[in-house]
Amino acid sequence: MIAPRFELLVGSAEFWARAQADMAAARRRVLVQAMTFEGDDAGLAVAGAIAASDAADRRVLVDDYTRHVINDRFLALSRDPALLAEADATWAMLDRLVDSGAGVRLTNPVGRNPLRYATRNHKKLLVIDDATWIGGINFSDHNFAWHDMMVRIAHPEVADWAAREFERDWSGQTATSATAVAGLDLLSLDGTANEAGFAPLLKVFAGARRSIEVVSAYPTFPFVDALAAASARGVPVRLYTPRPNNKPVIRDYLMGVAKASGLDIRLTPMMTHAKAALIDGEALVIGSSNFDFVSHRANAEYVATIRDPGLIGEFEARLLAPLRDGAETPGPGDHSRWRSWRARAALRTADVAVSLLEHGPRVAEWQRG
Repeated sequence: MIAPRFELLVGSAEFWARAQADMAAARRRVLVQAMTFEGDDAGLAVAGAIAASDAADRRVLVDDYTRHVINDRFLALSRDPALLAEADATWAMLDRLVDSGAGVRLTNPVGRNPLRYATRNHKKLLVIDDATWIGGINFSDHNFAWHDMMVRIAHPEVADWAAREFERDWSGQTATSATAVAGLDLLSLDGTANEAGFAPLLKVFAGARRSIEVVSAYPTFPFVDALAAASARGVPVRLYTPRPNNKPVIRDYLMGVAKASGLDIRLTPMMTHAKAALIDGEALVIGSSNFDFVSHRANAEYVATIRDPGLIGEFEARLLAPLRDGAETPGPGDHSRWRSWRARAALRTADVAVSLLEHGPRVAEWQRG
């Protein structure tokens, strides 16, 4: 059996240089999926590489989020000429992709029900010939500016599995899929049975014996509850999350959890969008999930559990070691009982609301801007 080859790419520059080379060399397929794909420098570079590829099958899935939110701002609530110009540039970019012969479709269209905004396809995926890329990076300038990571997996069976999952999203005939391929545990969640799909991962957290280290900007219950329970059992648990969080409600919630449970939370000085958990130094969990209630309830996600010692060693050296050195213990100004209570109440209310939502149509053709 061919063993998979792993590469850890930390930061957008490293990721994009490697992915661009893959696209330029591709002959069979370039399948790209993201939640955010904007018509700025980062997005235009990715779109240009897809358009220029000689691969026989070139397709792009972009979540409908991109039609409503640009640069982390709701288009419907803005009159900013620069933001509206970037939206126009995004529509034009997607039009040019179609003109190049690439297929473009939107996942989870919101339609006429604005509440459906919460049920996103949150997957980030590239399948380029026999290489699969999963992780947290979206295609926009502000996402490229954040600290993040992707993992490249070179293995034909893994790539074929990922391509089949891409095809499910492309057709709108989605389902949850879990498999073991080449020593990897792979999970594709479509948002309808996520609680059952995530149960094995929560069991891995619960069964930790020696240590858990998690990197995530937006972790919440039930994952944080599982981490706190492991900590209460005496397992050293550390969670790295950004002090300059673009969703400060999460940071406020986490500060309250830390006070109540003793969970070891460290604040990074930069906005990190990386999503990973290292359990007992033996199992590395990566993918698109933020380990949050929205992933647990409603988002479509990819998760992979990898036990390759080489990749884990690289992850510890290149991502965890700098965080261990640079992240800080929260200070008095980072915690407020009022802010933490308010954050917890808001997130619990949102969880109930999300649990009541039904998924609408799963895919729509891109309509010219």
